[in-house]
Amino acid sequence: MNNTAVGHWAGNQLTTGLSNTFLGKSAGQNTTSGYSNNFFGYLAGNANRDGFSNTMIGNLSGWQNNGNNNVFVGTSTGLNSLSANNNTFIGNFSGFNNTNGSTNAYLGIAAGRTNQIGSYNVMVGDSSGYNNTASNNLFVGSKSGYTNQTGQQNTFLGFQSGYNAVADSNTFVGYKSGYSATTGKGNTFFGSLSGQGVSTGSHNTIMGNGAGPTNGNGDSNIYIGYTTGKNDDGSRNTFLGTGADALAKNLTNATAIGASASVSVSDAVVLGNEANVGIGTTAPTARLHVRSERADESGVRLERLTSNSPALAKSDKVLSVNEQGEVILVQPTTDKLLVSSKVDWADRVFEPGYTLKSLDEVNQYVTKNKHLPNVPSAEEVVRNGYNAATMDARLLEKIEETMLYVIQLKSEINQLRQQNQQLKRAVSRLKKH
Repeated sequence: MNNTAVGHWAGNQLTTGLSNTFLGKSAGQNTTSGYSNNFFGYLAGNANRDGFSNTMIGNLSGWQNNGNNNVFVGTSTGLNSLSANNNTFIGNFSGFNNTNGSTNAYLGIAAGRTNQIGSYNVMVGDSSGYNNTASNNLFVGSKSGYTNQTGQQNTFLGFQSGYNAVADSNTFVGYKSGYSATTGKGNTFFGSLSGQGVSTGSHNTIMGNGAGPTNGNGDSNIYIGYTTGKNDDGSRNTFLGTGADALAKNLTNATAIGASASVSVSDAVVLGNEANVGIGTTAPTARLHVRSERADESGVRLERLTSNSPALAKSDKVLSVNEQGEVILVQPTTDKLLVSSKVDWADRVFEPGYTLKSLDEVNQYVTKNKHLPNVPSAEEVVRNGYNAATMDARLLEKIEETMLYVIQLKSEINQLRQQNQQLKRAVSRLKKH
């Protein structure tokens, strides 16, 4: 049968089993039909009957096991394993209480010691996953995931990472990352001591050494950068950049972006700490520097504030831009309106070649259009507004035209007076005769 058994009671019950090697007192003692097993050490694989392809090295390793394809190396490794398969336990007392859990890999003294039925776990480091009884976990680092019992789908990498965690779907990477997390789930922490203060908070993303040190119960926060969010205790907040933080308690939906950026109210976004913000430019020189795509355009749009919006206040000051495109507060001049040339002023009315409409023509125009010639209608002013200097020139034009009409009428009145005097004298002479 190609079996080798060395030691008192070693392979004592072999019947049809073949290709087995048993070395040590009572090693493989109860194996009957099992095959391709290697048991080395006192009571190693002692209870195995028909299990096959097992390798158990160390006193009491795999003592109760009757499963297949297991590798146990170290004193009392997999000692209580019964029908478990496809496990690899290396390190004294690793997988000690495993009964039916399968496809586990434990490396380190007492790694996965308490697990009984959990499967598909990988635990590397002394006492990593010590109390674990669940499945689908990856713990790497001394005492990583030490307290976890029923939490599944966790990944802990680093010394004592996730030490107190007992929930599902957490990823902690770094020295003592997520150390205080207990029932919080769905968290992702990267960095030494990252998320150290989180206990029951869930769905947080924390990246950076010492990030998120105090928020115990907050949910759905994002901290990225060294010591970010060190004073935050709220939820749904975002801090990006070294030292980005909250200045008030219980904030929600608050965002601070940039090194040492701070936010003190909820539902707010703060960019930088006394920093310049550039849109369309790589070299902002003001708190907000906007470079539009095309020249002579601001690149700024106020969708719900238009020229049709009602004014909410009156002021003699307005926003404008200077030669460098900087937005400044100006007070429009009230004593002067600039006119570009003499042609634009109304004195041309007094030039010899100026054509003055007759009053009959003006009367016909006004009757038809309801406004004076060369003066915009009310509808045009409402629709397009008006240029104050141009309007002043047109109104002066009407005043000067009125003066010409008055002069004409004065001349006509004088003529009528002369004619009247002449008639009076003629009548007087007739009476004398």
